[in-house]
Amino acid sequence: MATPLSLALLILSALLLGLFAPPSEAINILYRDDHTLYAGYSLTQNNYRLTMEIDCNLVLYDNNKYVWSTKTSNIAHDCHATLERDGTLSLYPDTGGNRVWNNGKPGVAHDADYVLVLQEDRNVVIYGPAKWATNTTSKTPAYDSKPNNILGTNGILHAEHSLTYGDYMLAMQADCNLVVYDKGSAVWHTNTAGKGYRDCYLKMQSDGDLVVYSKDGSHRLWSSHTGDGGHKNYELILQPNRNVVIYGPAIWQANTHAVSRATNDIVMVTEV
Repeated sequence: MATPLSLALLILSALLLGLFAPPSEAINILYRDDHTLYAGYSLTQNNYRLTMEIDCNLVLYDNNKYVWSTKTSNIAHDCHATLERDGTLSLYPDTGGNRVWNNGKPGVAHDADYVLVLQEDRNVVIYGPAKWATNTTSKTPAYDSKPNNILGTNGILHAEHSLTYGDYMLAMQADCNLVVYDKGSAVWHTNTAGKGYRDCYLKMQSDGDLVVYSKDGSHRLWSSHTGDGGHKNYELILQPNRNVVIYGPAIWQANTHAVSRATNDIVMVTEV
């Protein structure tokens, strides 16, 4: 039978876990539906911080200096930021009631997946809808305090490098196979090994196509077949749920690019 002291410790532990548990497994990404940015919480990227203040203002800081906000101070109290199913970024009071702010820029798809990203260049951008995925969603989401999980437009993942999120990895192998791993076990791959090529690379193209190229770039070994012939901005993201998704194009931005990149940049590719 539990003693009063042990019960008190259990209750205290539960309260502390609830108090300090991260509202979003992704440090610099807000996903549609699954994640909400509550009052007092932030998305962070290097020296940049996008904070949902308790006075209902959503504010971007650079080294704790104001850069941008929704200008919604004291309209309500304890609001939260969320991405709607049409890609709109909205602020709502936690107590319920009408929306107090939105970015006024819905996406072309009105029932789809979108992401908001606090980028390395300090800009806040919404991408979507989702164009393609590996469909490798796990029932056990990972947590990573320093994820290396994004490949942006024209980004290249070289041979023997990877995107990582907790126990999950998207690896561009030396044998030219692109593989999703979960704790070292392969759960998806492009089946491009053993075709006479070595040291291939993966490229997230500006037309929205994800392509595995031979080392010299002369051969396409695999493609997601999502190119639209244009030149826009897309993001390939290894998500906390293990799914790998292409989002884009960019449908809204805060236009908060920094003149120079932040120090201690997060490297988005790591060696396998």
